[in-house]
Amino acid sequence: MRRLLLALLLALPLPALADDGCHDLWFTRNLIMDRAGYCFGSTLGQAAFDNRGCIGKSVSLGAAEQRLVAHIRALEQSHGCRVNTGQTWLDLDDVFWRRQLWVLPVRDEFESACLGWLGPVIALRAGPGHGTAQIGQILPGDTVGYAHIPVDGWTYVTAHAPDWQVKSGGWLDLSIPEQCRDFAG
Repeated sequence: MRRLLLALLLALPLPALADDGCHDLWFTRNLIMDRAGYCFGSTLGQAAFDNRGCIGKSVSLGAAEQRLVAHIRALEQSHGCRVNTGQTWLDLDDVFWRRQLWVLPVRDEFESACLGWLGPVIALRAGPGHGTAQIGQILPGDTVGYAHIPVDGWTYVTAHAPDWQVKSGGWLDLSIPEQCRDFAG
């Protein structure tokens, strides 16, 4: 029953991102700032990023990071995202893997899933490219969640156990044929 409900929910396009989508965008934008040395003052910022090694509130971003932050802010605004920065948690199950990424993904407004991976073990990478570190994997039987914008023929995915807990994440080479028992979304 739970899988049917999830499949139905994933199949419906949403006019605005759910809280987890807004939390996803907030986390990516602020992880960029954290990596640049930003010192967080909000309760959520301090809970998500420990401020270790921070250098201040005014940090320098490269041109690519500036464009990415601006793009994420525009998405947050267009979807009416209002993350409560007074809380101490984010509605994200893949933070462990996201912190290992060399290239950060940007949330898409649509989600889909490969229910029951039938293919071989597949490496998930720290960035869109075979030259980046392997940080995770997809195993036969996993549910593979897609919710991010592809980059150069790769997309960030999460691998879920049968109980829907995220057990891995990373960038997946989209040239690998999907072999799924079923699809959602």
